[in-house]
Amino acid sequence: MKRHKHFNFQFSIFNLAAALLLLFAACDTIDSEEYTIYDGAPVSWSPAPAAPEAVQRAYIEKYTGPKCNNCPKADRTLDAAHEQIGDRMVVVAINHPTGQGIPYPNQPDLRTDGGNAWDRHFGITYLPSIHLNRTELYTGDISGIASNISQSLQGTPQAAIGVQAALNGSAVDITVDIQHTLSSTLTLTAVIIEDSLAYRQLDGAERVDDYVHNHMLRKVITSYWGADLPAGQNLLRGTLSFTPADDIVLENSHIVVFLSDKASRRVINCASCPLTTDH
Repeated sequence: MKRHKHFNFQFSIFNLAAALLLLFAACDTIDSEEYTIYDGAPVSWSPAPAAPEAVQRAYIEKYTGPKCNNCPKADRTLDAAHEQIGDRMVVVAINHPTGQGIPYPNQPDLRTDGGNAWDRHFGITYLPSIHLNRTELYTGDISGIASNISQSLQGTPQAAIGVQAALNGSAVDITVDIQHTLSSTLTLTAVIIEDSLAYRQLDGAERVDDYVHNHMLRKVITSYWGADLPAGQNLLRGTLSFTPADDIVLENSHIVVFLSDKASRRVINCASCPLTTDH
């Protein structure tokens, strides 16, 4: 019996070695694009010609899903907050990767790889969830969130950030100016969001076939966790370019950028802009 077990162990090792050899050999024939990890659009850095306007804004990630019956209520609450606060709050809506985030049959699937990575990292398990500056997570009843957003806007900004985006043929060129007073390592993340997307959504007990979704994340343009800012430079201009997917309606889209502390993921400030045809 012991000899029989010893024979099987040797046979398994032999099979494993053969399988690994085949695997490594097969990798030589795979196109690099099939297994290269997505690193996002690179950012080129230079001194900024002038400091951007020092306006503190609130960055809000709204985790949602088409089968989340309470998510439209959260939409209306955030819309009301925007009426009160204005463009100093910037919203990015992210479809949850599983459960209530799975689209209805024959409906658009607006889940994104970048959004899925954020969802997993921050442990989102309940919809809707509202993440304010990636420091405060609100679930369930968010009726009082406007006062929390307003409070986050108080005080002198630790960083100023401004963004412009222009169409350049089929590409979008993005320019970000930053001034900050921080000594920690910072990252810049850029995304594209789209408004006026009409598709099926559960709203309370009613299924609405043409519910209008706004601020939907369509793509994380940089790497998912952002591009590192150069150390020791406090007045910077970052430039990057990307080609959006054909199904994104650029007239309904905005570029959103946000500056984060690399270690804590805390969002320090953010900005957004529509796309222009000027270059």
